[in-house]
Amino acid sequence: MSIRANKILPHHRFSHSLGAPLARVQGVIAHVFEAPENHHGANHQHFTVKIETVLKFDGGDDDITGQTVFVAVRFGDNEGLDHEIPDLKAGEAIELLGEYISVASAYPTEDNSNPVLPVLHFTHHPVGYVLYEGVHYS
Repeated sequence: MSIRANKILPHHRFSHSLGAPLARVQGVIAHVFEAPENHHGANHQHFTVKIETVLKFDGGDDDITGQTVFVAVRFGDNEGLDHEIPDLKAGEAIELLGEYISVASAYPTEDNSNPVLPVLHFTHHPVGYVLYEGVHYS
């Protein structure tokens, strides 16, 4: 699977877009990494999610149900969330919207928290969001 979506999508116009499909998924948090990583000058909160339901996969052809994906939510600057998502816990339900980066196009994180899983990228404004414990983070 290529990193590129199979069509041009509105979010591709943003500078942080990788031109990937847009996935809206529900799942269960599999693992939460303790310390945030500073990557490209911004803090990122890391966790993995096992996808249980794909609500929308715009620009993608594959079935991503059942995959475990790596999520890095940007926070603490004017491009990400204001702050970390509080009290993330493994085993809890979560919904996310972000660009889906296949395992073929993913790469390890600097702190090795992602050993190269598929990635949900851009899970913050102006493209994506996180819905956790009834709170919408964007």
